[in-house]
Amino acid sequence: MNYVVRPGDTLNSIAARFGVSVQDLIRANNLQPPFFIYIGQTLFIPIRESPTPPRDDVDRRLRRLEAQVRELDRRVERLEVRVTRLEGRPRPRS
Repeated sequence: MNYVVRPGDTLNSIAARFGVSVQDLIRANNLQPPFFIYIGQTLFIPIRESPTPPRDDVDRRLRRLEAQVRELDRRVERLEVRVTRLEGRPRPRS
């Protein structure tokens, strides 16, 4: 990915913004000491593929989402009961 240097940017701030090391930025752009950058300069940002989360993390997140879905289903059920009462009509049987 390419990035155009803006006022106030430093190699450190750009590296932190994109989650890469300063050394990776220097290497990818063939910068030479004293490693000056200038406004308007286009830098290549070496973006790495994000690693796959550990399987147990995926399982934990899936369980949490399933619990949230069950809770939302319960809330919808309670709302349906309340609306039925307010409208004064018989509640449909599931």
